[in-house]
Amino acid sequence: MWWSAEEWAALTASEGCGMCADAHLAENPHSILVTSTTTSHVRLSRNQAHPGYCLVVLRSHVTDMANLSPATLAAFWADVQRAGRAIDEVFAPRKVDYLVMGHRMPHLHCHVFPQHAGDDPLRNVDISDGPALLADDALGESARALRRAWDVLVPAE
Repeated sequence: MWWSAEEWAALTASEGCGMCADAHLAENPHSILVTSTTTSHVRLSRNQAHPGYCLVVLRSHVTDMANLSPATLAAFWADVQRAGRAIDEVFAPRKVDYLVMGHRMPHLHCHVFPQHAGDDPLRNVDISDGPALLADDALGESARALRRAWDVLVPAE
């Protein structure tokens, strides 16, 4: 059964939104910041069961893409695409998947989820695989490598 009207109202409120509270921070319990744009924050997940797994989090509290202006929507997807290209450059996955859900955390964000040669292509994607937690120095190096790749990538036309 879906959330009650009261539960959904509480989840969708900007007050108390976890992503509003910590998506801009250098570190939070779930991820570390790779880079920020005027539209989004790009974060490397602490759970690296799929090396390179990142999230692109919209800066403003919006719960659904349908509520974005065309310009903001285009800017968000450009950030998502650039994150995927950076992941491809650094981690060389076979495929990058893009997941936008938001039924548990209704703040617009996209899971940028690499699929590697050892992954089963017939299995449904599961962002809760693992956890595979890297040491802080290894996670930091992955974030720096992604940032370097991000910085040299020009958004595709």
